[in-house]
Amino acid sequence: MFIRYFHNAIKLIISCTTCVLLCALLSSTSGPVQGDGNLTRQRQLFLEAEQALKNKNNEYYQQFKYTLSGYPLLMYLEYKEARDDLSKKIETSTRRFLRTNPDTRLASKLRNDWLSKMVEQERWQEFLVASENISLSNELRCQRINALLATNKRQQAFAEIRSLWLTGEPVPKCEEAFDAWHTSGQLTSDLVWKRIELALENDQPNLARSIKKYLIEDDQNWVELWLKIHWNPDVITNIYDFSSPHAWRETMLIYGLVHLARKTPRVAPTAWNTIKNRYPFTEEQKLSARHAVASAYLKFASTDVLERISNIDGTVDAKLQQRRILLALVEGRWADVQTRIDALPAEEKDSPQWQYWKARSLEALGHKNEAQELFTEVAEDRTFYAFLAAERSGQNYYLENKQLQVSSALLNAMEQNKTALCARELRALGRVAEARTEWRWLIKDLDAANLQTAARLAADWNWYDQAIFTLAKSGSWDDLTVRFPLEHKTLIQRYATENNIPPTWAFAIMRQESAFAPDAASKSGALGLMQLMPATAKQVAGNLGKNLSNNNDLLQPEFNISLGTNYLSTVAQKFNGNLVLATAAYNAGPGRVTKWLPNRNMDADVWVENIPFQETKTYVQRVMAYMVLYEKRLGLQPSSILQRMKTIPAAGN
Repeated sequence: MFIRYFHNAIKLIISCTTCVLLCALLSSTSGPVQGDGNLTRQRQLFLEAEQALKNKNNEYYQQFKYTLSGYPLLMYLEYKEARDDLSKKIETSTRRFLRTNPDTRLASKLRNDWLSKMVEQERWQEFLVASENISLSNELRCQRINALLATNKRQQAFAEIRSLWLTGEPVPKCEEAFDAWHTSGQLTSDLVWKRIELALENDQPNLARSIKKYLIEDDQNWVELWLKIHWNPDVITNIYDFSSPHAWRETMLIYGLVHLARKTPRVAPTAWNTIKNRYPFTEEQKLSARHAVASAYLKFASTDVLERISNIDGTVDAKLQQRRILLALVEGRWADVQTRIDALPAEEKDSPQWQYWKARSLEALGHKNEAQELFTEVAEDRTFYAFLAAERSGQNYYLENKQLQVSSALLNAMEQNKTALCARELRALGRVAEARTEWRWLIKDLDAANLQTAARLAADWNWYDQAIFTLAKSGSWDDLTVRFPLEHKTLIQRYATENNIPPTWAFAIMRQESAFAPDAASKSGALGLMQLMPATAKQVAGNLGKNLSNNNDLLQPEFNISLGTNYLSTVAQKFNGNLVLATAAYNAGPGRVTKWLPNRNMDADVWVENIPFQETKTYVQRVMAYMVLYEKRLGLQPSSILQRMKTIPAAGN
């Protein structure tokens, strides 16, 4: 008895507390809170309404909800209501939500849930109307085809099924539709083979085996042979297995050679020599084979072997040729560098990368005027190669900052967009991941002008990572203020100075690592603005006498910057102040960089070009370029990129 009275008393206290809170929040609100004049209060009311809805306290929920008319996240509450109603087979609120919030992310989610309910209830005609001309998941696309078949619209069903068939992934809920398509005689054997090829290229052998049932028995045996190649590509040299002709035989053999070049590259060249004259390969298949063999050589061949292989069966492979250029760079054989660049395909050799190196070779060979002309062309940009070219030709860096020209009409429309407002409010409430999801929905189909407008809006909101990514998606690179923000300037300058490193280096590292997203988290586990691995951060924190209580501490800007700048200082000291090596070490680890040191002193640009990890190579190039750009943003006189990129010392020095 006492326990029951105690529980009732607790309920009464909670109820009274809720009443007091509700009165406090609503006391100054006689009606809906309109506009942005009191966003703090609206946000608090939204959180209370959300909690009331979660607790199924409908009386308080409705009172809170009434005050939120016009608030962007009211849509989130109505979405949850509609979903709850849909689970109870009440569809009125769903119809209302879709009508009042068209083209929003939540409307898309709710519509998909509604369509799934229609499928469960076999309301095929309604499903067809509701699913017309909208983006659907593959599963719902299959259900639409099932609906067409159920309503005797077979030809329309078969017209829509082809694109679903031609994928390399399993497609749920389509099995019966595929069977019907096959029974109709419209699923040809060529289409079956094409999907088997797509499945195997996508590493889906079970899918390939499951659809062989649509082929005749002899073809099914060939599918099993292809699967044998998939698991053991060495079998392509077995003459007996491939003695009979088949329309897909050569395709299988080239598939096997490509996989052999990946799995056991040393065997691939011999395998190609064994089969290349035995079967009637097309020119396109031969080209694929030669590229596969070139790729194999790059994985195992010695420097001497690569120097001897200028082509595969008379075909110049771009990647093989590039590797040979890099070998010539390391050896300082500038005439070979020039000759091999000229042998690249036009689209390759005309890139800033190879034009820079051609200019370097011309310069080294004494052709100063030709080198100057090429350097001048490359220098007309704000990239790693452009800055190097500008300095080598005695030009100023191209650092013009052209601010985005956004129309006020477009900006006003973007500011009032429902999805943009939801993203803003979610971010204000600390729900950054969901805010980013809304932002991605906002920009997914925008043209260049609207992407630039969205980037301007994100920058105005100090949402730097989304401003940077959105502007990049638009293909606009000229607004340095948006692209290279000065967020945390005071902290960066303070801790960079304390750790005796250039603030521009810390800025450049942060820009490359996280684009100034404090909650950034990589797949490998790196966290925060400067993307510190927890184990590294713990060690650095211990050295500084700081406490890393949990990994979430690394999401705090000042704590992350203090550790990150100290670690930068540590790797810089390890490599005797060589910022190129230290930058590479920050990305790939000091151990790897030590292994990559050359046998003799080497120009830094040559060493960077030969970094074996493409990710690290790009990383170093960007950080070096970003340091120049941050000097511009900080109002400093740009310093010499060549002087910053000190000579790379030989291993052991």
